[in-house]
Amino acid sequence: TPIFDFVQNYIKSNTARLHMPGHKGVSFLGCEAFDITEIMGADELYAPGGIIKKSEENATHLFGTSKTIYSAGGSSQSINAMLYLAYLRADKTNRPFILAGRNAHKSFIYALAKLDADVQWLYPEATDSICSCIVTAKQVEDKLNSLKNKPFAVYITSPDYLGGICDIPSISKVCKSHNIPLIVDNAHGSYLKFCNKDMHPISLGADMCCDSAHKTLPVLTGGGYLHIANDDKY
Repeated sequence: TPIFDFVQNYIKSNTARLHMPGHKGVSFLGCEAFDITEIMGADELYAPGGIIKKSEENATHLFGTSKTIYSAGGSSQSINAMLYLAYLRADKTNRPFILAGRNAHKSFIYALAKLDADVQWLYPEATDSICSCIVTAKQVEDKLNSLKNKPFAVYITSPDYLGGICDIPSISKVCKSHNIPLIVDNAHGSYLKFCNKDMHPISLGADMCCDSAHKTLPVLTGGGYLHIANDDKY
């Protein structure tokens, strides 16, 4: 626990906090002493080389990924990163587009706007809620076979906002047969790695996924993970 250990030692040192944040470690809510900025030894989130790098390596081992990276902007920040990484591999001969379940979070739309990329939607075959969008492998297969040009990725939200989970292994198999990366918004499913049966998207065949750790794990607001199954591709 390199980050926790560093902060614990810093608290015990009783160092005068002549730095941000303004509360100076004085307890009001109870967690202020742990709230620090990029002081000497605390490392840098966007270019880690110390305790954050070591902690991310530990998380990579814990989740069984090729690379796990921390996000301070929840899954929204990771969604931007995942789409950008997939977009870099897109064939720019024709206008790039992505195939996505219609219940995508608004951060997905913002990311596409920034990339100036299009989307073709996958709608659920049957649902009684606008929050549920269970995409099937057959839907993905049929849609990919009908397209003249291939999307730069397939994107699904699983679990959805009502807890519905897509058949990721089957969808992954379809995507791999077409050599298209599968991206999963797993914002509400950080805990799935730690169930009796491992149901985490990366374990089930996704190429990239994001977890909002602050939604279903004991993590402060904004804490999240970006998981990459094969670091050599991205």
